[in-house]
Amino acid sequence: MALHSKTAIVYVALFFAHVSLPFFSTKTAASGAGSTSGPIDPYDALYYTGVRAYFRKEWEKAAELIEKSIASRESLFQTRRKCHDSCVTAGHDRLPKLDAEKGSLWDLWALDWVQQRAECVQYCLAQAISPAALLPVSEDILYEFGIRNPYNFLQVTYYKSLYDMAVLSESSSEWPRTVEEWRECLKETLKQTEECRVQCVVEGQRFPEREPEASEGVFERAAALSLSLLACQQSCVSVVSTRPGRISPHEDLLPTILEHLHIAQFKAGDLKGAVQTIRSLLLFYPSDSDSLSNLQLYFEKLGGDTESQEAQPSEEISSYVKRSLLEKKLLFFGAENLDFSFIDPDLWTPEEVVPESLRKAWRAEREKLQEREKEGQREEEMDDSGFYAGGHVPLVGVDIVMDSAALNGTNRVVLDGVLSPKECQNLLQLATAAASAGDGYRGRRSPHTPHEKFEGLTILRALKMAQDGVLNQTDVKLLHEIGERVRTLLHSYFRSPSPLYFSFTHLVCRTAITGQQEGRQDLSHPVHVDNCLLEAETRQCWREPPAFTHRDLSALLYLNDDFEGGDLFFTGRDAKTVSTTVRPACGRLVGFSSGPVNPHGVTAVTAGQRCSLALWFTKEKLHRDMEREEAEALWAAEGQNVKKADDEDEDEARGTRRLAQRQGSREKSKSKDRVIGARDEL
Repeated sequence: MALHSKTAIVYVALFFAHVSLPFFSTKTAASGAGSTSGPIDPYDALYYTGVRAYFRKEWEKAAELIEKSIASRESLFQTRRKCHDSCVTAGHDRLPKLDAEKGSLWDLWALDWVQQRAECVQYCLAQAISPAALLPVSEDILYEFGIRNPYNFLQVTYYKSLYDMAVLSESSSEWPRTVEEWRECLKETLKQTEECRVQCVVEGQRFPEREPEASEGVFERAAALSLSLLACQQSCVSVVSTRPGRISPHEDLLPTILEHLHIAQFKAGDLKGAVQTIRSLLLFYPSDSDSLSNLQLYFEKLGGDTESQEAQPSEEISSYVKRSLLEKKLLFFGAENLDFSFIDPDLWTPEEVVPESLRKAWRAEREKLQEREKEGQREEEMDDSGFYAGGHVPLVGVDIVMDSAALNGTNRVVLDGVLSPKECQNLLQLATAAASAGDGYRGRRSPHTPHEKFEGLTILRALKMAQDGVLNQTDVKLLHEIGERVRTLLHSYFRSPSPLYFSFTHLVCRTAITGQQEGRQDLSHPVHVDNCLLEAETRQCWREPPAFTHRDLSALLYLNDDFEGGDLFFTGRDAKTVSTTVRPACGRLVGFSSGPVNPHGVTAVTAGQRCSLALWFTKEKLHRDMEREEAEALWAAEGQNVKKADDEDEDEARGTRRLAQRQGSREKSKSKDRVIGARDEL
């Protein structure tokens, strides 16, 4: 490595000293030191012990230790922040000497200043933290907390983030509230990023993992530590934008928030705010054609309002971008001249920041990322559900009107003739009669949009209402029988390699609220996937709670078409690219695998009432619908056996028969026996 001047190397170190903790450690008294009621214990040791207790099934002890670990870690972070703030002014009396010194002692006064701050922070930390807790934490523990596994153990990680709340507000078209949600999301993102940067400063940095050269001295080592600290602070972008339990971050999180915010401000009528926000967005992507076009549109809408047109980017975003660019320049300087390894976490970094000698490798890395993204998009078409669409339809009068190819997707089908007009009418009457009681949704707005009313009925609820004389017992049995009809059709068509158990069944009606449809832009049901959490921005779908991860096959059986809107549509994982649309009709069944190859939503119901029977099936017997079995038990208690004669042993027998034997048995009997209860998703 070519040895550069001391001035250049110290510059790298001293830039960092303005904003962070130095890299030396001594025992010196310092003013402003904080203390707590007792020393903080090492959270990594508590966590290790808690996990051991967890796997020994010592549940109470495990919960107690993991909770203490989380609390200890939070206390550690708070103490670090307090010490950081208390020691900001430490060593400031050396600054005048730095300005006055022009000779060979300048670098020594600079290091003295740095060490004063280090001494202050180290003394402060020692007053509140036990010696063991001051030791570095292992990489595996940092990783565990980075993906929030401790919280997973305690089952508290599944929460709705500010980002999700803002997206939900968008779907309801309540723009003033949406603007506030996005502003809060932006504020919290910047706050958490700053907090992460402080933790980089106070927790201390390790030397880069490389063999030191014999010629390296204190300046080179200081520069290496300073660059490590800068790299840690740059990585906060990824840390903050990675959701709990995830591995990959939400790329371009801040620009994405700004894009959502300026659109919401425009729709809410805040044109000045929209101009300021889009100017802030242009700091990240100055030549983005869409942003420039939107800015021009806002200018036209503002007319002669020059004050609003001249609104400048927000101060927080301007400072954020300037600081980030300066840090990147220093880090790329280290990569070019000091053999330092730096991975830029941002996609928006302008090429001119990268030294000429590094641009070829930098471009190649960007091309790899783009190629991986394209490969990921191609992989979206692969379905690992185990279903293979294209089997025969075992019921007479049922026709395939659209297969996967016609629906531009994988494992999808539309079947007509599943219900007769009379059966559609009976089920609609059942829904109407039950509307006054329903299953808890009566008289309430839809959980997905404020512009519709939502009513639902499960089989168990329907049976109990029939026993009370509210509903017709024959219609309730029809509801039960139709579920088995759908299962028979889909099991055969999708050539299921294993038995299908009912997971949920729900008779659902969505009614447009009169007087609340003008200017409506939301959906009756936003785009989603039935068994995983769709993250449209990253095109990922996470099969974890609160998603219904056990669902394998989804079905919608429509009862009517005398309404406006309410079409089912399928999209790509971006939740934007519509691949096909299906119009409901009496007796029309739409079936599809429940996984990430089939994101779908429902367009707004703008007039009338849309009713359908929503069904989900699972290959896991453990997750079968117990409500359905309870309903069957009630029928049996009344001497009404709704099962066929050999159905009691059906579940166990199916697990050992070969697929051909199962299908042959079904084709011979063609009996429709079992149904289930559920909650609406479609």
